[in-house]
Amino acid sequence: MKNYIAGFALLCSLLVAQAAPPSDQSIEKMLQVMQVQKMLDQIITQMDSAMQAGLPQGLQGQTLTPAQKAKLTDFQSKLSGTIKDELSLAKTKDIYVQVYRETFTQDEINSIIAFYSSPAGKAMVEKVPLAMQKASSLMQARMGPMTQKVQAMTEEFQKEMAKTK
Repeated sequence: MKNYIAGFALLCSLLVAQAAPPSDQSIEKMLQVMQVQKMLDQIITQMDSAMQAGLPQGLQGQTLTPAQKAKLTDFQSKLSGTIKDELSLAKTKDIYVQVYRETFTQDEINSIIAFYSSPAGKAMVEKVPLAMQKASSLMQARMGPMTQKVQAMTEEFQKEMAKTK
């Protein structure tokens, strides 16, 4: 009977150990091997580019004086700096650590670190952004025809709704 109790106690301790929350240090290592800083930099660069293109478009039709153009450039620079600062890993790491600590076990974090440290994991980190960029371009080509279909459906729906008054 003692062997059964000892075996059960050992099994319980193993299950608890496997389900242990990950350490902050291991999560930080995972963020490093997943190159989260690089990902954030790419996202921030994309946001910045979209913002740089979007602000002048919002002013189309307006003729800006040289002083207004200078203010716009200054505003874009300040806005870009604020976005880069607020979304930096230094300011967001605590969020990542908390979320990953609450979501993964230590064993899972260890496995993720092992994968992203492997050649296949390194290839994922390097190639997924390129694959996503290619997929986005291909999806944009499909969005035009889909948008036309949705617009036609909407117009047809509006006509049908008008008939049912």
